[in-house]
Amino acid sequence: MLHSLLVSLAVAASFLIVPVARAQGVSRDVRLIVPFAPGGTVDLLGRLLAEGLAPMANGRAIVVENRSGAGTFVAMQAVAQAPADGHTLSLASNAVLATAPVMPGTAMPIDPDKALAPVVNLIRVPIVLVGRPQAPYRTLQELVSFAKAHPGRLNIGQSGAGSLTHLLAARLGHEAGISMVEVQYRGGTPALLDVMAGNADLYFSLLPESLPHIRDGRLRPIAFSSAERNPNLPDVPLVQDVLPGFVGDTAYGLVAAAGTPPEWISFWNAAVNEFMDRPETREKMRSLLWVPVNGAAEAYRGEIARDRESWGHVIRAAGIRSGG
Repeated sequence: MLHSLLVSLAVAASFLIVPVARAQGVSRDVRLIVPFAPGGTVDLLGRLLAEGLAPMANGRAIVVENRSGAGTFVAMQAVAQAPADGHTLSLASNAVLATAPVMPGTAMPIDPDKALAPVVNLIRVPIVLVGRPQAPYRTLQELVSFAKAHPGRLNIGQSGAGSLTHLLAARLGHEAGISMVEVQYRGGTPALLDVMAGNADLYFSLLPESLPHIRDGRLRPIAFSSAERNPNLPDVPLVQDVLPGFVGDTAYGLVAAAGTPPEWISFWNAAVNEFMDRPETREKMRSLLWVPVNGAAEAYRGEIARDRESWGHVIRAAGIRSGG
């Protein structure tokens, strides 16, 4: 009996030390690639993650590297081409991982299914359609009426072919029956700056990026693309109130290069979950208006597959193509 107890304790201990043992294999600084320009929600997520994971990296630094462009594929290609040894990770837009392979006309420098290994899902973030406070419309109904009366006069920002902002902009135009000029930006921050400056009309913005400017009156919230109203702006309606079924949120996860050994995937998955499950981390994320959705690597892979199926229906119905 004593022998069995000792064996059981030894087995349990072996599971506890797996992350520590793997951390001893961190032999140089770890690259954490962020696929957007500095200053936005995803950049902040990357920096919080780097800080939280640093104590688990065997004394090595976790260096945030911003690699924006090509609808996040600049970053995806960078991690895919890095040595598959657990020392390069990248944040990834779930929308891009889900939709790029089913988006007609998308020139993908890599096949995300073959070149990337999902590590862990991270967060979901509410999205709100915002516009200029001086615009002659306040509601989505008024916006649609104005756009129909002035075809091609309005422009709407998007952050790259295949990005969720591109999909939402194209879907809005199709389902509302309006024509708008799409303007590509390298992230939410420059798009919002243009809207506030009066150089752009509309943008589907991550709520954390736009809420301060909504509160100070520099942006006008028109409608959420979420499934439910948001408690931070309870009077702002939903897009699906006018266009039934129109729902789209955004999520971000962590990926590595395909071929990364399973023990490295397990190590980083466990490290991220340990960090994100801390009460202080979850409170910080709630204060930033993020919804934590961390979990197993396979759960992340499954969510990408489900999102691909649902957005595939939208892409085919609306005739959406890369680049418009």
